[in-house]
Amino acid sequence: MDRNVKLPVRSRRYGIGKDIAGAVYLHRRYEGLLGEPLEAAKRHLPADFEYTVVKYVEGEGKVSFLQSPDFDSATEPTVGDSILVHADGRITRRRAGADPEIYHHKWLFVADDYDGFDVEASKRRSAAWLSLSGIDKRRIGRRSFWQENVLPRLEE
Repeated sequence: MDRNVKLPVRSRRYGIGKDIAGAVYLHRRYEGLLGEPLEAAKRHLPADFEYTVVKYVEGEGKVSFLQSPDFDSATEPTVGDSILVHADGRITRRRAGADPEIYHHKWLFVADDYDGFDVEASKRRSAAWLSLSGIDKRRIGRRSFWQENVLPRLEE
């Protein structure tokens, strides 16, 4: 791992999770860290909805349940269909687009002892792409941009 690259840190509040713009993203295995807001939201979730990631926006009381079928196998997992449970219990369903969003730094979503993928390899992956210059980080969330503009440089 490139020691000069500063990796992001896991959520300071929960000890696990990726903090982005007022939201925390956690793997389902760690959802219990969210406590009652999660439990309240789950009461509105269809029983047959399978999800991998939970997104919690504390300031708005929103909890999203997101599918990511390749979370453990892909280096940058795909964001699939999701259900957002609003603070008032309303739900909003969202389908994954033709050019889906992807997750970066998936190791942040889990603890170091997570056994679904190699956490240390995921950290090395983060360091590798963070060390690249000239990457438009505002656009890397889409699979097509990532595949066209970042992957070729990582494979060099």
